[in-house]
Amino acid sequence: MKYGDFSSLVQLGVGLHAGTALLQLYGDIGVQPFVRTLERIRELVGTDDAAPALKEQLEDLSSDFAIFRIELFNEFKKYVKYNFCAAAILIVILVVISYKAQDDISDGLTVLFSSASILPAFVTLGALWFDASQRLGPLKTRADALEDKALKRR
Repeated sequence: MKYGDFSSLVQLGVGLHAGTALLQLYGDIGVQPFVRTLERIRELVGTDDAAPALKEQLEDLSSDFAIFRIELFNEFKKYVKYNFCAAAILIVILVVISYKAQDDISDGLTVLFSSASILPAFVTLGALWFDASQRLGPLKTRADALEDKALKRR
C-alpha cells in the first residue's frame, strides 16, 4: 500500500468533521436575529412600569425560546449520532477499499461510495436547518408582534 491510498480517508475525515460542525451553525447563526429581537424588546419594555402585560408576554416568549434551544440541542445530538454511524460505515468501506486498492471497481460502486461519503452530512445539515427554521418561525412571528406593541407604547 501507498500513502496515496489513504488520502481519501483523510479527505473523508475532514468532510465528516466539517459536516458535524456545520450542524451547530443553526444554533449560532440561525437564531441570532431572534435573539436580537428579544434584546430589543427587553430594552423597550424593561424600563416601562406601565407595561406588565408586555413583560409577561416577553417572559412567555423567552421561556418558549429556551425550550426551543433545548429541543434544538437534542436534535443536534441525534444528528451527530447519525453522522457518527455514517462515519463508522464509511470507515469499514475505506478499509475494504484499501485492501482492494489495486483491483478494478465498477461504476455502480463508485457512485455508491461517493454518495455514501457525501450525502449523509448534507442530508443531516439540511434536515436540522429546515426543522429548526420551521419551529422557530412561530416564535419569530410572536416576537415581531410583541416588538410592534412595545414600539407603539413609546
